[in-house]
Amino acid sequence: MPQLKSKLNIFQDYEIEISITNNPYDFAITDLFKMATRINKKRQFLFVSTVLGKHLAVRPQVPILTGTLLAMMYHEKLVGEEALLLPTIVQALKKQQHVQEILQQVEAKPLELLEETLFIGFAETATALGHAVFNAFGSRAMYIHTTREFLPELEPFVTFEEEHSHATSHRVYCEQPDKLLQAKRIVLIDDEITTGNTVVNIIETLRQKFPDVKHYSVLSILDWRSAQQHEVFQQMEKKWDVTIDFVAMMGGQFSCSGEPYLSSKQVGITTQEVQDLTILSPKDCIEQKYYRSIAENGIDNKAPYMLATGRFMLTTEQQAVQKNTIKRIAQQLKKLRSGGPALVIGTGEFMYVPMQIASYLGEDVYIQSTTRSPIYCAHDTGYTITEKIAFECPENNGVENYLYNVQSHPYSELFLVVERIANKEVIARVVHALQSVSDANIYVICMHELEGE
Repeated sequence: MPQLKSKLNIFQDYEIEISITNNPYDFAITDLFKMATRINKKRQFLFVSTVLGKHLAVRPQVPILTGTLLAMMYHEKLVGEEALLLPTIVQALKKQQHVQEILQQVEAKPLELLEETLFIGFAETATALGHAVFNAFGSRAMYIHTTREFLPELEPFVTFEEEHSHATSHRVYCEQPDKLLQAKRIVLIDDEITTGNTVVNIIETLRQKFPDVKHYSVLSILDWRSAQQHEVFQQMEKKWDVTIDFVAMMGGQFSCSGEPYLSSKQVGITTQEVQDLTILSPKDCIEQKYYRSIAENGIDNKAPYMLATGRFMLTTEQQAVQKNTIKRIAQQLKKLRSGGPALVIGTGEFMYVPMQIASYLGEDVYIQSTTRSPIYCAHDTGYTITEKIAFECPENNGVENYLYNVQSHPYSELFLVVERIANKEVIARVVHALQSVSDANIYVICMHELEGE
């Protein structure tokens, strides 16, 4: 296709010029992302996704359908035939209409795989996207996501680095490596491929674990690799005797010009205490994994993980069981809704389970997640990120997390869904930060029973 050039203002005189060379479904740029400035000297811009449910609130069905579209694009490469519902999904993502109805149609007709396939989602931003891709398949699929957390009792299956990220080390933990090693194909999922260096790092690592796997695929919403970087992968394919396919909803190249002047007056960690904090735990028996993690400030978190996240691996059969549990949890939470708009908030890597819960809570429900990515906040006309709150990460104490643009929406309820709580004081500070920007009723939902309660 011919190149389509666009110049977007990021902030002040900081601009980005984008040349779109791959856009198979004719998405407008704003269908998929907006631009913002990141507080990171290594990389001062950020593609803020409008379909991911991370930095901006969206209907929860939108990121699940985004993953489904990528799954269908991948499946089409395998079988040479377009899925019947693919055009319907594309229209739903463009117009953001009828998303619940279309999601139900999609989930009633899962895609099938010919071989055992391992899907790997990249932390932090693509854990839910990867899970949504995996969710589209009915059999022969396994899902696991990378993590930035450190679990001292479990040897990582693989470890690799991501150069430009705010937190660079990725680990994959798996209790059943023999099951993972049955994979005949491996699919890597990230929200955005910029240079492909992270992909090179992980494939190089995975080849040592999976010497018989000859087919790798990389799925992403955006693919910004240059012509030279495309060549690098062609050389890698010959050198490693593998095929590496890239599937993206939009691709091209970009270049930035100018430089943003960033004021130092940004929001800090909220330290005030909240009185009478109530934390709700689901009444269902949640399948849990009892490993402790060591936070970045050295504090132990002994609270259990959930099997449903895919952090330790999930098969399609397990996914079906976990989904039923999550539906029942959502039915409990639905009773707390007053009828106004509601926001479900995931935390860090813990995105897909809150997203699923949100998808079962009825109309006028939105999802977004806390993030460790520090985006610059400004009230300039047209700028993407206008408000933020900052607080300590509930699961990984000692790491500053952020939540963006909550204040500009008149929510009736905020549901903060947390996988693991090591420290109630940290959660209290998160709630106080939310109270500082919203008059909504705030509910904290913890996925395990707290000691002493």
